[in-house]
Amino acid sequence: MKLPRTSLCLALLATFPLLVHATDDTSLSAAADASAPAAKDAKVLETISVVGQNATRQVQQIDKTQIDQAVPGTSPIQMLQTMPGVHFVSNDPFGTDEWSSRISLRGFNHTQLGYTLDGIPMGNTDYHSGDGLSVTRAWISENLSELELSQGSGALGTASTSNLGGTVQLYTDNPSTTPGVRVNATGGSYGFKRGYIRADTGSLGGFSGYISGMYVDAPKWKGDDSQTQKQLNTKAMYEWTGGRVTGLLDVVRRIEQPYLDLSKDTLKRCGYNFDYLAPDWQRAVDIANGKYSGCVQTADDTYYNGNGIRNDEIVSVKGEFFLNDRLTLNLQPYYHHDLGQGHWFAPVSDLPYTPAPGDAPIALRLSHYLMTRGGMVNSMSYDLGSHHLEGGFWFEDSQYTIARSFQPNPLSGPIDQDRTYDTYYHAKFRQRFKTLTRQWYLQDSWSLMNDALRIDYGFKGHNVTTNAVALLPGRASGALKAESDFLPQIGANYELGNGWETFASFSMNQNAFEPGANGAWSTNQATFDSLRNTLHPERSSNSELGVRYVDHTIQSSLALYNIDFKNRLLVIVPCAGVVSCPNQIANVGKVNSKGAEFTFVWQPTDSLRWFNSATYNDAKYKDNYVDNGALIPAKGKTVVDSPKQMFASELSYKFGQILSGNLRATLGTKYTGARYYTFVNDQRIAGFWLWDAGLSWERKNVGFAKNLKVSLNVSNLFNKKYIATIDSNGFTTSDPTGTFQSLLTGSPRQGFLSVDMAF
Repeated sequence: MKLPRTSLCLALLATFPLLVHATDDTSLSAAADASAPAAKDAKVLETISVVGQNATRQVQQIDKTQIDQAVPGTSPIQMLQTMPGVHFVSNDPFGTDEWSSRISLRGFNHTQLGYTLDGIPMGNTDYHSGDGLSVTRAWISENLSELELSQGSGALGTASTSNLGGTVQLYTDNPSTTPGVRVNATGGSYGFKRGYIRADTGSLGGFSGYISGMYVDAPKWKGDDSQTQKQLNTKAMYEWTGGRVTGLLDVVRRIEQPYLDLSKDTLKRCGYNFDYLAPDWQRAVDIANGKYSGCVQTADDTYYNGNGIRNDEIVSVKGEFFLNDRLTLNLQPYYHHDLGQGHWFAPVSDLPYTPAPGDAPIALRLSHYLMTRGGMVNSMSYDLGSHHLEGGFWFEDSQYTIARSFQPNPLSGPIDQDRTYDTYYHAKFRQRFKTLTRQWYLQDSWSLMNDALRIDYGFKGHNVTTNAVALLPGRASGALKAESDFLPQIGANYELGNGWETFASFSMNQNAFEPGANGAWSTNQATFDSLRNTLHPERSSNSELGVRYVDHTIQSSLALYNIDFKNRLLVIVPCAGVVSCPNQIANVGKVNSKGAEFTFVWQPTDSLRWFNSATYNDAKYKDNYVDNGALIPAKGKTVVDSPKQMFASELSYKFGQILSGNLRATLGTKYTGARYYTFVNDQRIAGFWLWDAGLSWERKNVGFAKNLKVSLNVSNLFNKKYIATIDSNGFTTSDPTGTFQSLLTGSPRQGFLSVDMAF
């Protein structure tokens, strides 16, 4: 085996010069192998420790069994929604609608969290993200093995420059050691259809791998059109006594038809099911010409239609080399390409030009997206007695181009919105961003008192420089740098005995400036020049203290936390989202969040499991700020989209043998407290309860199938009407008349039937 091992090492090392412009995150192996090894080794109730037993910070985990209980195609982020501290909303039952899906932790929104897939950095998952890939498109849900959530701060080795508040880490399923095929099909409400297939090679002299594909067609529950996604995953692994090399490939093609952004006013006038006008083209033309009908009173109450197109390819090769019994080297290059476009049929009142004769008073507004990024995550660990030393370096080079233009439309009917247009008529702006990311860390995990006490301590630093070039007039050019050489982190875990343990941690984090449509460069040149020397990257200090108890039937944890967040960057949007006018941005002071998170899991037998979580989060602005010369009294107000109370409970019971198979029933609920979407808290969205139910039957060795599973799931069991997303077009200072269009309603009751077979 010496020759193959040497060849693999040399081949991987030889890729370094070729990957200077293709940066990746090896930090997943760092995070998985170093920061959470104790948590991963703690097997409780025949599964991983949900409460992160032995970890030095607040950690929650979901294993393969729980992932497989979700409806096929459910977003990994939605699977985390019952965990303490997690606020998640979406206007579809799977959490895959990228325009509406939102997650926040302890007062930090989705753009202030970190995300990785097997250590590959996913950026901040913003819809207009210029630094990563949405978790929805990252990996097929059936091919995931574990999800890990750190509510306060992720491991030092996490490859992220946006994890001010926490991290979400996705781990892919390893290839099976035995050959086989798995297929499943799901159908449901409103014509939902989804199919999945996977083939494993089994173990072939140290090599194993799988290839899988997925297709989904999800018609909207109101309005016209559907959301479609085609995805290919493949993973290959070669193992020998001295290491392991793993390759990943994800290819995805997605067309998303979002739902209409509403306001409190349009909800009152037009109702819960109000949406885009498609396929009624003539009514859209009439409204654009000022001929209103029904509940419509302005041209911006609704539009003909809109959608988003995303084409992604991401590839990674990860090498883990056990240089000796104590020394391990991890190397992981990666590359990601994204081509996308967003479409919105804009009325003439929102156009920057006068339509030509024969053109409709409507044009297709185009948002152009093109991103290439590549990099490498490297780490080395060394075991020295009671110390586990680790250090690493992540670098990434990224280029991102974004533009807004308008495609004229003939009066005869709408042009095709399911294709991309390489045209730039009547462009509002076009920018290119080049971002260089360099991040490093060093840490020690020290075990004392016969391993009863564990202390993790270390620091990270980063240097992230983004340079924007305005290819067309309209928005700003220039460079901004987020730099810090010392961001410390320390945590401790002490085993009290008899299943009890305590933990405490402190960390500092800094957010890089976000390139793209809503970042610091989304303003005009004069405003940017006046602010560039005074803008500071956002920073946070996270402190937490907790206790856990674990025995053969119970897992529980209680965590208390305090977060000081400073240099808050606020993007102020002075016009309707469809208009695309330059934004305003400024540092507007501090935020403080404090609260408590409680988890209780009771599993007295293999058949019965009862999961509960409760959250109290008090996040408030600490400063007033000035907007266009006016003082905004935000001090003491609650942070937008930050519910104070959340509660989740799920009861699962496996009955005895029925028709020679196992029957399992689940019933779950989630309460989300009241939220604000204005900074001065003059508009409040009421809290709501949602209930879900599921029934599954599983049997081994049915005919030629190794396993057969049939599942029936119902979301929003009691058909609750509620507002899910409250920032589809961002937040606003004040909305006294309730006309700010940034609300999306949640989906009604829907049912899904799935059949899963393994051969």
